[in-house]
Amino acid sequence: MDNDVIFLNTDDKTAVSADGTLWGNRLLAYSQYDVPSAPLCSIFITGYNRLHKTKYAVECVLKYTTDIDYELILIDNGSSDGTFEYFQSVEHPKKRIIKVSKNIGGGFSFGAIRKVYSGKYLVGVSNDVYVTANWLSNLLRCFESDPRIGFVEPLSSNISNLQQYDLGGWKDFDEMQGKAASFNISDPSKWEERMRLISILSIFSRQVLDSVGIGDFAFVHDFSEDDLTARLRRMGYKLMLCKDTWVCHDHDLDHMEDKDPAAFRASLESGRRLYREKYHGIDPWDDINNYELQLLAPLGTWDMPQGEISALCVDARCGTPVLEIRNRLRRRGRLDVSNWAFTTRAKYFLDLQTTEAEVKCDRVDFIQNHYADETFDIVALCEPLNCYHSAPITLLQSLYNFAKRGGILLFKLRNTSDYNALMRVAGFGGANDEDCPAVMSIDEVSKALKLFGGKNISIGGESYRLSQDDLAIIKSWLGKVNPNYNNQNLQNLTIKDYMFSVSKG
Repeated sequence: MDNDVIFLNTDDKTAVSADGTLWGNRLLAYSQYDVPSAPLCSIFITGYNRLHKTKYAVECVLKYTTDIDYELILIDNGSSDGTFEYFQSVEHPKKRIIKVSKNIGGGFSFGAIRKVYSGKYLVGVSNDVYVTANWLSNLLRCFESDPRIGFVEPLSSNISNLQQYDLGGWKDFDEMQGKAASFNISDPSKWEERMRLISILSIFSRQVLDSVGIGDFAFVHDFSEDDLTARLRRMGYKLMLCKDTWVCHDHDLDHMEDKDPAAFRASLESGRRLYREKYHGIDPWDDINNYELQLLAPLGTWDMPQGEISALCVDARCGTPVLEIRNRLRRRGRLDVSNWAFTTRAKYFLDLQTTEAEVKCDRVDFIQNHYADETFDIVALCEPLNCYHSAPITLLQSLYNFAKRGGILLFKLRNTSDYNALMRVAGFGGANDEDCPAVMSIDEVSKALKLFGGKNISIGGESYRLSQDDLAIIKSWLGKVNPNYNNQNLQNLTIKDYMFSVSKG
């Protein structure tokens, strides 16, 4: 055969079918490239100084990844503390080292890794993350359980986004590893779908990585993960938080370890601005981190009906409350949940569809045109009722009517007598609420619910996050307006939204 001819034997391969599914075709296409001799995983660890942490991160991978065939890729990203020499001393039968002369960002080294890794899965471990017993087998079990899953993350210490779990104190890393081994028992009931995940430890299949791409280099650092997870969801993939697996993140999050505060704030502001620009006004925090923990809290004790549960979320922004309802019921052993979503803002339509909800977009005045009465077991209004200026009580009655007998209605009421109102009364100006809520009292709304036939009306409050200095200023203002104020007066001023829960009578 001519030396300039490349022969590819496809006699035992199968072509992608025209009637195949989105995920099935992707899996089939990439199965044609499987190399029998290749390891299942390529694990890479990037070190940039902090050698003492890097050493233990590598040691943990070597010690607690004995049940998976993997190659080890060690990247020295321009370190000056002996990291490269340490990597040379690491013993592993399938080891590669990448030496970067100068650190110009993690994206550059990740691009280099993509050119050399050979495994079906590419697994990244930060050099301040210490993996634990069963970590990789547990995560892969989740990843491989559904072709629609494109990203998985474990619980850890020192992380935000509701991904942290307190494993309990330990006197040393050996005790920590013992506790983690007892915790890391694979349990599919503890897998939860998320709209967004912070990545301290990443797993990509080759077909997912090629489909989605490595990253948008417009993001210097912060919000690059938000961008990645958005692209994954919009490609049809699910993001899963595996609450059956815990790893140690050795990073002092509260005290900004290894970070310059000014540079950190600048990076956050830049990344957030770039995200909004790229995704046409969607904010990576306000529009995606709206877990509505207090609004949805009553679902933890709600008397669930028999049979499939139907849930309607109104104005859930990108859809996190839709998934949160599903996850809360999953924790109670219910997997038979169907979701609907109604949004008054078209910019959220696409992301809402990634939650597998049936989505409608229209003016809230026409919501009755889309749903019949007594259709849903759960109805949740995720924006404050009094921010809908065209007949909010009429809207409330419509939502109440949508609920089935025995169903639950959850909604918020913006407090129009908060500390901002006090500031204006005291002559200090006060912040303007961009939502311009209508003035509605708790009593007014409660009376309406009783007229509708509502039962078991419960009211809670979600407070502003205020510092002690802020509270001192509010007390001073309150004292000038009402010298005889009490703690209840103060508490009412610090409530941002009142949370209502009512059962359909």
